[in-house]
Order: sequence, then C-alpha cells, then structure tokens
Amino acid sequence: MKSKFVKADGWVKVVVQTKVYALQAVYSAGYVMMDKAYFYLDMDSKDKVAVWLKPKGKADLDQLAMDFCQELLNYAHYFASLKVNAESMKLLLQRALFSAAPSLVKEAEEKEIQDLIKELEMEEEKENKKPAKKGKK
Repeated sequence: MKSKFVKADGWVKVVVQTKVYALQAVYSAGYVMMDKAYFYLDMDSKDKVAVWLKPKGKADLDQLAMDFCQELLNYAHYFASLKVNAESMKLLLQRALFSAAPSLVKEAEEKEIQDLIKELEMEEEKENKKPAKKGKK
C-alpha cells in the first residue's frame, strides 16, 4: 500500500479532517508525543489541519505518522466518551461527596429552598409593579 503521508526534508505531514477529529484531540495527541517528535500545526484548508512531524532522533517517518494517528484516534475516543458520560460522572461524584459528608445534602437543600423563595419574591414584586389593566368604557 502506498503511503498517504507527505514527506519533505525529514518532516512528515499528516492531514487531519476537523469534521472527524476535534482540535482538542489533535493537541492532545501531539502533546503526548512531544518526547518523540517536533510538531508544527497549520491550516491546510477550511476543514483540514496539517500536522507536520519531525522525529527527535532516528525514526521511520511513516511509523511516526502512524503513531500520531493512533494517538489521535485514542484521544478522539476519550473526548467523545467523556462528553457522553459527563452527566453520569457528575452524579457519581455528587453521591460520593454527599455520602462522605451528609451535612452537605442538608446545606444544598436549604440553599435551593432559599433560592426558590427569592425567585418567588422577585416574581411577586414584578406582579405588584405592573399597572392595573383599565376596563373599556
């Protein structure tokens, strides 16, 4: 199979579709490989990012590019899973914190009640300030 990576002067270019991989995944994949390569990021077109990699030592450029692609997929999966599971993780952390300190539950409930009372008072004030509707004569 022919390599899909562009090579020039000891650098290898990997083009990343930003509709497939978020920039956050590109940054994370590059960051985790900083000990292996130098990175240069550039916009290739409206929805593509060019990632140029240059090995810090002796390394096969195709292998370096493939390693980057593997890390890119790894972080894309990580961030997608994080987004999907965010609400569940939040609930688990709340339960863990509340079970460790039950007084927090009471404080949270009291604060919520106070907020609701304030909200009701504000609505009542708005209703009282509205001018009475005049009847037709």
